[in-house]
Amino acid sequence: PGRRGPPARRAGRAAAGRGAAATARRAPGPARDAVAAVSERLRERTLRLAVGGRVNAGKSTLVNALLGQRLAATDATECTMVVTWFRHHHQNRIVVTPHTGEPFMLPPARGGGAPADLRLPREQIRTVTVEVANQALAARHILIDTPGLDSLTGLDEGSLAALADADALLYVTPHPGERDAEAIEGLRGTALGANLTAANVLGVLSRVDQLGDGRDDVWEQARRVAGRYAADLRGLVGDVVPVIGLLAQTAGGDEFTEADTRLLHQLAAATADDLEDALYSHADFLDWDTGPLRADDRVRLLRLLGTYGLRTCATLIAEGVAGTPRLLAALEERSGVVELRAQVERRFIVGADRLRATRALGDLEKASWLGDDADARLVLAGLRSEIDRLRRDPVLRQAELAGALRELAAGRLRVDDATATALVAFATGPTTAARLGLPDGAAPAQIAEAAGAWVRRWRELEASPSRLVVRYARAARELAEALYFETTG
Repeated sequence: PGRRGPPARRAGRAAAGRGAAATARRAPGPARDAVAAVSERLRERTLRLAVGGRVNAGKSTLVNALLGQRLAATDATECTMVVTWFRHHHQNRIVVTPHTGEPFMLPPARGGGAPADLRLPREQIRTVTVEVANQALAARHILIDTPGLDSLTGLDEGSLAALADADALLYVTPHPGERDAEAIEGLRGTALGANLTAANVLGVLSRVDQLGDGRDDVWEQARRVAGRYAADLRGLVGDVVPVIGLLAQTAGGDEFTEADTRLLHQLAAATADDLEDALYSHADFLDWDTGPLRADDRVRLLRLLGTYGLRTCATLIAEGVAGTPRLLAALEERSGVVELRAQVERRFIVGADRLRATRALGDLEKASWLGDDADARLVLAGLRSEIDRLRRDPVLRQAELAGALRELAAGRLRVDDATATALVAFATGPTTAARLGLPDGAAPAQIAEAAGAWVRRWRELEASPSRLVVRYARAARELAEALYFETTG
């Protein structure tokens, strides 16, 4: 980051600077510590992206897919038993932070992840940090892997703190079934408790390869289910993206080799009837002793790709896709992770400074109430005034509508569907056009016309008998006015 940086980053740093100046001469205490934490946070180059969700939902698999490296442990049971941070560092090392006592370092496991033995019982560990030279961590985001919501350990205080400490959240849930409603309520309670909304939460529908009978194309059904989830969670998630996590992890990771490609060519040479029978289930493939692959090769390919991935590879090879790079590129495209990365980029990375500045201002406002004597309270009151001034900046006006998303998600803010959709767009849109419900690239005249129309519509809603509607209609109207004057000059 340069000395000036984007406006949102400047706003956050300005407030942190005011807070530091206000507390610099104070004795150590909660206010000074909180301001120092915000200042340290704003020095980070990238945003913090948490991955949360239900137990065994595929969170760690998704983390590996986003990293392009298998660092998070994955298994059929819940593997992430403690909050695990993944940060960029030139040296691969593991840092264990206990609840009491000093942090200590451990050598990484083979491949670079955390070792199975952390030297302390899980309940005594606050966090584990995996530091590694990784391009995604250096350029895009810090990742936070959290235990499952309904794991035996529960979503404890440390997990909630990690979510609250994140700038954005990917909420992962497997394909729906009998626990569909429970998954939705789990996200509602978790996100609202961590002060997260559609402005910084993206849903991920994982394991969509398990939808249906596994033989037909699953993507039409997956997109339909994801759309239903997004509608049910309006105000709570910006969108829901379907992915096949295992395929994404293998296609973008570092485990698949040329030898695996040769094995897949042997597999693809089998007759269509034999393949259909063998790939009907995991058990059938493992028991396929009459096929062209050895038992240990079948185990490896199944672990890397699953039956859906194996079926997809056989089809790609039959269509003439040759060579490991082309095969992996095709698998990555079919996994859904390309669309997920694009959504993360558009919703979170591009708006990272705004998300971080919004979080910083909220944390500083909390710190401003921690004065322990009359002098401190007077100084910190000045900090609150500065925060209020900064929030009137057009760059940060959008953040005022985060409260509307929380009220909308909780069912307390009652408006018609068109108004609710507009509120979500105003609060989450990464561009001026998107905030007004227009396509990117819309002409300035079109943007100005839409902004003016929404100024009038929000002003009408300011006459509502509902105090909540009045409050957020006013905030939305002020944002619409800012967008109008930004466009017309």
